[in-house]
Amino acid sequence: MSDTISDTCPTTFGFRVEAEQKAVPQARRKIVALVRDWDVPLPDDALGDLELLSAELITNAVRHTDSSCAVAVRWTGVRVRVEVTDVNPARPHRRHGSLEAEGGRGLLLVESLATTWGSTPDPAGKTVWFELGPSDGTPPPWSTPGKWAITTDSGAAASGYLPAWAEDDPTEANVPMDQLPERLAGINHRNFFEGPMLPLTAPDVWEGVEEDVVFEGSIDCNPYDPDPGLRVPAVNLQVCVGRWILGLDPLGVAEIAAKLRAHADFLDAKVRPALIAAREDWAAHQPSAQQRSPTAGLGDRT
Repeated sequence: MSDTISDTCPTTFGFRVEAEQKAVPQARRKIVALVRDWDVPLPDDALGDLELLSAELITNAVRHTDSSCAVAVRWTGVRVRVEVTDVNPARPHRRHGSLEAEGGRGLLLVESLATTWGSTPDPAGKTVWFELGPSDGTPPPWSTPGKWAITTDSGAAASGYLPAWAEDDPTEANVPMDQLPERLAGINHRNFFEGPMLPLTAPDVWEGVEEDVVFEGSIDCNPYDPDPGLRVPAVNLQVCVGRWILGLDPLGVAEIAAKLRAHADFLDAKVRPALIAAREDWAAHQPSAQQRSPTAGLGDRT
């Protein structure tokens, strides 16, 4: 594929950044050079923001883990998206009007300059991402509200229902045909909710007490998961960093809410109804044909 793309063709480039001082400047320059080579229609000031924000996320990743990180750069047809994945599962949180964990001041800079930004869990740890581009809410030109679609370079396609509560759209074009099963297996419709701040201690890990979030979580739906129970919306609760209670149905959420007094009202009054509504919405819109493994016959699925 040519390095120069049209403004309606999404593409992605990934690379690894080693945990050494000279790696961050090289990485941020590489990102800007890549976007320039793609002829992405970003003004010079936005390219400056791209370099600054990329450096901030990559610096945070290597500084707080002493490990390499993975960087993915994507042109969506509307915005440039940069994702930085590191081995630390702790995601940045808003606390008392500021952003703490992993360089709070720098993340406030990300919030002020990026069109949008966020973080998601990753099997390796977590991913922090930002986007630069138009902020008028116009969807990417290949995206349809309420529907995701993945097309391959050979013309095959897969599509499905995209719930309004999902925070990410897996829509993608020109995916290599041999990578389509992997893309489908990775589809996760997700909506996060926060948990309470509690004083935690872990004698085998650190000394003293640290304030951190517990029982935050998300409503998740993985339509192509091999486990049929995960192909419908379920709640996942993180007890604390690195410890999870997975695959809760509405009754399970209610049982956890009863045990965790400080969090019970929120779980019972907010999360559980949202989960029930998500399941009802999913049942009303999701065709049974998609309730299958991603390795079952590929082709056009609507």
